[in-house]
Amino acid sequence: MIFLKYKQPKAEFVQFQRLISGVIVLLAVLFENIQLIETFTLLSIVSFVTTISFSPTTLLFKFLSFLLTNPLFTTAPQYAHSYITNRLAETFEDLMRIAGGIGVLYLYTFSPLAAWMGASFMSIAMLISSFFGFCLSSLLYIGYKRLVKLFGIIDG
Repeated sequence: MIFLKYKQPKAEFVQFQRLISGVIVLLAVLFENIQLIETFTLLSIVSFVTTISFSPTTLLFKFLSFLLTNPLFTTAPQYAHSYITNRLAETFEDLMRIAGGIGVLYLYTFSPLAAWMGASFMSIAMLISSFFGFCLSSLLYIGYKRLVKLFGIIDG
């Protein structure tokens, strides 16, 4: 986001990123592999810096679509609005993923069980958001916009 001009991502890119993120964290929980949480956090940081349009998951989506000579999958037009994001909403989503990954890594240092419980919640939430477009970070974004409107704060 810092170095590249913002380009609003396609719904498929957003959906695929949520799906891949959820699967990585789910695999980390199932195999109790903390390195996968580190990978998830690193991918989230890279996505934050590059935006979804240029993230590694989008590049993977494009590569797989190229190999299959068709799009990997498409999002139905009636559901595409659930995956539309803007710069601020994308920032919230990336920051929540980064915070979640760092939180799980921190919890793991003194309570692996609590870390895996947190990671289980994260993976379920991301998988639900990948299929239904409902995302916890979207709720935070809506709450933020509501507070801005409620308190009359000028949104820059």
